Formats: sequence, C-alpha cells, structure tokens
Amino acid sequence: MKVLLLLTILLIFGTSFQISLPSSPSYEAGVVEFNYEREPSITQYSRTASNLANYLEIMRTAPMTLDIIVFPEMTLNQMQTAVEIPEPKDKVSPCDSVDYLEDNLVKQISCSAKMYQRYVVVGVVTKVYCPDEDMIEQNDQRNCSDREDRMSYYNTNVVFDRNGMVVSRYRKFNLFGEDVDRPLVPTLAVFETDFGVRFGHFICFDILFRYPALELIRSENITDIIYPTMWYSEMPFLTAVQVQHSWAYTNNINLLAAGANNPLIGSTGTGIFAGRRGSLISIMEGMNTTNLYTAIVPKIGLGDQIPVTESSVERGREEVAVMALNRENLENYTVQFLHYPSSTGSTYFMTLCHDENYCCKFVYGFEKLSTEEMSYIYAAVVFHGIRIMDGSGYGVTVCAVIACQTYDKSTCGVRNESLSFDHDWHTLEITGQFPIGDQYIYFPTTLDSSIMPLKINQFGVTKALLSSDSSIMEYSMKSRGKIREFYTFGIYGRDFSLDGTNGSEIVKGSFFSIVVGLTVTAVEYWITERTV
Repeated sequence: MKVLLLLTILLIFGTSFQISLPSSPSYEAGVVEFNYEREPSITQYSRTASNLANYLEIMRTAPMTLDIIVFPEMTLNQMQTAVEIPEPKDKVSPCDSVDYLEDNLVKQISCSAKMYQRYVVVGVVTKVYCPDEDMIEQNDQRNCSDREDRMSYYNTNVVFDRNGMVVSRYRKFNLFGEDVDRPLVPTLAVFETDFGVRFGHFICFDILFRYPALELIRSENITDIIYPTMWYSEMPFLTAVQVQHSWAYTNNINLLAAGANNPLIGSTGTGIFAGRRGSLISIMEGMNTTNLYTAIVPKIGLGDQIPVTESSVERGREEVAVMALNRENLENYTVQFLHYPSSTGSTYFMTLCHDENYCCKFVYGFEKLSTEEMSYIYAAVVFHGIRIMDGSGYGVTVCAVIACQTYDKSTCGVRNESLSFDHDWHTLEITGQFPIGDQYIYFPTTLDSSIMPLKINQFGVTKALLSSDSSIMEYSMKSRGKIREFYTFGIYGRDFSLDGTNGSEIVKGSFFSIVVGLTVTAVEYWITERTV
C-alpha cells in the first residue's frame, strides 16, 4: 500500500524536480546524522522497520531541490534483516520490479528516490548466495559452508538514481569489528550522475587506507566522494570530523560524510567539505539526535569561482562532555613537554626525535593568560611506527603538539572538563621531512575544545621537494594568527608499507634515518629562546 501511495503521488505531481545540470557550477547535497533504533526489548525486524520509517520520513521532508542525499553506515538493518540487491550492471529499479515485495526496504527506498527525484545512498547489510559473481571473478577461495545458510553478508553502500535504479554498490573492504564478510580485493566504486559529477564512494574505516579511498582519487581522478560512516572517535588524532576535514583538505576534494549518531559510545560526526576551502557544514553532536544537513556544493572546476564561507555547528564544551571518546595509547611516542615562556613574545625552537632516526622541528610561542594552575599543559610528540587498531598493525607518522592534563604522558590526549585553556599561541610551526610516493600520505590534523577541527584560515600547509628524484618532501604546518583552546595541532601521516606488520621491520638503517642524516645535525633534544 505504501509503495502504491508513493507512485500515485508521483503521477499527480510529476517527475521533474531536477535542479542541477551538467553545466551548473554546483549541486545541492544532504547528509544525515542518524540516531538508529537500538531498543534491546524489540526484535531486529522491528528495529529495522523503525529505522526504515525514519529514513523515508527524512526523504519525504527533505528539500525538493536536493540532488543527492546520503545516509550513514549500518543504521538501517543488521545481518538478521540483511537484504538482497540487484547488481548495478542489470539496471534494475526495485520500485518497478515484481521481484521485490511491497514491504521490502530496498523497494521502498527505491520508490522514494524515484518519487522525490534524487540520488540516494544508503548503508545496508546485504546478502548474496555464496559463491557470488565477485567471488568467482576474484577467485575467492572462501569456504561457503562456514555459514549454515551458505550466504555471504556484506556491509554495503547502495546507490539509487532519480528513477530508483540501483546504479552502484560497494562492499566494505577495511572492516572494523563487523561480523560480516570481507571481499577478497577492494573495488573502486564509482557512478555518474545526470548533473555532471562522477562520485566515488567507500565506508568508514576505509578512509585511513590506500585502497580503496586514495586510489579512487589517484587512479580514477575522482573529485567528489560519498562517505557513510559509523566512526568511533579517538583522541588526539582520530575524531570523526577531524579526520573528514583533514582528508578532504589534503586531497582537495568534495566530501559528503554521513555519520551514525550514538554519542555515548563516541559515534557522531557528519559534514560536507569543499576541499581546501573547508567545511560547508559539519557537526559533532553531544546528544542523541537525527538531523539532515544540506549545502550547495561547488563543483571542482566549474564552481571554483563560487565564494565559500566555512561553516560548522560547534557545540560548547559542556554539550560535548557526554561524548565518549577513545584515546590512543601514546606509550611508544617520544614526548617532550613544552618550555614555559620567560617573557612576553618569546619564541622557542626545538628538534624532537623518535628512536634517534625520525625527527621533527617545532617553533612555538605562547602567553599564559592567567596564573590559574588548573589548566592544560602542552607537549610535543613524535612517532613513526606501528600502532594496533582492531587487532592489526598500521604504519603511522606523527609530529604534533597536544594538550595534557599533567606532566605524565599518560594524561596526554585525555579531556578533563575541570581544566581550562589559558595558552594564547602567537606562533606554532611544525616541520618534518618525509618520504613521498604511493605508500605515503600526510594530513594537517587539528582539534579544538568543541571536538572540531580548526578553521582553514587558522593554519597553513607548505610542501617542498628536497631530493632530485622527488622522493623526499619537507612538510610544514603553521598557525595563522593567534590560536587557543586546542587539543591537537600537527601532522598525521600514514605509511602503508608498514600495514599488517608488527613493527620489527622498522630498522635503524631505514629511510627515516637517511632523512635525518640529510637535515638534522643532532638527535638530542635541544631548545633555544628568541625574544621578538
């Protein structure tokens, strides 16, 4: 009955709501932060029905001018209510297909996309008989009898066009604790739109990896990315919008990020980002809520002349205090607490090394605004090596200044709402020399007291090649104007060559020791003072 009603409305009011054209300099996008049903006393089928009803209501009440709307990862259904979807190559609209029953969630979303004439991206748990076409094509030797029902289950992005047709799907490759199947190899999922934008898409944890995230940009020349996520934020370097902002900035692409909402376990973070022009809208929520956020997105190229004013919703410290945040174990980091100024306007210089073969330079100066003792202190931190996430090792590079509660590094990167921020920074610059190439990427990373990144007019990044074979880069991040009330300011990098290792592969004669030999005359901590 619901599908029949949707189609009746479609016939009455017509089918042409398209606003953006290939020649338009922009398009209108919406991303949903969604607080999903998790009442333990009801069945998974009832939870899915409740989530679906809320999805459909959001699509019904969304502005008719939206070209595309994106929902988060895994907030619609779970394995018990997994669904089958048509293959994009078959060009099927479930809304128009008798193979899908009226109450099928895929059919209902398809019909909603068709009725409101917009592209819709949803994160769905899908199932398919094992072995499926992808497994056969990839020579995946997975044992199909591992599951009693002989089905494969995937954490999947499904994309519907304005006619309700399934035009793209992506199965998450870099899993983070999900009890679903992992494809043998990652796919580069892309789709064309009728408004002239070619999108790539991936899911959540994928953003930290070369495949598929970076390869969509490097190999497919994608300029616009769709990113459903259920991120569990971690201080001081990996909170949700912090990562989204820095990834869009570094790659200078448009990013449409839709986050699941459950702040009590640290899950929140949604935004639309216009590359190095910053956030068009972004938020970290401190409460259980569902909201649609929209923005006019300048197209890369055609929309370069459109003025952009960076915009975000910043909650107060009290509002985000209830947000549960994980904290990275910094035990293996080299940490040096910063020297307090002896006079107004003092500037300090420091080189700090990790394991004597990886060094970063720090230039900093700040004034203490009060004599109040209950305030954060700051430390420079440096690291290159392996960190463990979800049981696996990943290569990480860090040069940063972070807030600490005390002079014990176990308190660094930990919030304490009873502490104040009383440092007024007039100078902060961090420089490192790093290898470059397909196996590396580096991001500016910032985090303020509202658990949001600094605005792009508060910092700048410069890069310079240092070697004749273009294998070494000097990367410098510098504050612009005075800054204060931040937890993190620095450079965060990924070394994909170390992924899956345990750290023993990092030896004293590695590339990084060569870099230090080129640039630093001493590996000991040193500091000098200059009054300006």
